[in-house]
Amino acid sequence: MTFPNSESPQAGAVESLVNGFITKRDAESIVAEHPEAADAIVGWIREAAHAGNWSRVDTFANLAAPLRVPGLGEVLQEILDSGASGFNKEDLVEILGEIQATESVACLFRVAERSVREDAPAYWLCQKVIFSLGWIGTPEALERIRRMTVTPWPDVVRWNAAVELEIEEELGFDEDQMLT
Repeated sequence: MTFPNSESPQAGAVESLVNGFITKRDAESIVAEHPEAADAIVGWIREAAHAGNWSRVDTFANLAAPLRVPGLGEVLQEILDSGASGFNKEDLVEILGEIQATESVACLFRVAERSVREDAPAYWLCQKVIFSLGWIGTPEALERIRRMTVTPWPDVVRWNAAVELEIEEELGFDEDQMLT
């Protein structure tokens, strides 16, 4: 399957309309003005990622998310699993949760496993993974969160996972101690 070129005039025109946070209404308006974008946006994301144009990846992913464009979850997983650097992993992780990409559970867990050493001390990326898995909410997603409540995961990650599952008291976490 071929996709329209992400450097095309259509891609540039669509990109120029995306400014900051995109609501569903904003996204629908942009696609109404540029109907080719609905079918092309996943290809544009893939090509922009291949070129290392992370700003364009973010722009198009944020436009595609409220529209729940088919294939978005798949392309974001490809990027997260690619080993590439320079892009905002937190945003892509958050979008996968927002669109409830059930097929991304294993990918999200791998992101947390790979990042835990570099994510200290706040573990923001791990927290985004936990929240996204919670939004997905499938038994598999909840099981992955449950795995993050035990050692060897750092205490902050374990606590956030327990809070997401609403079992922090059951596991004996002291909230005051965790927030200091």
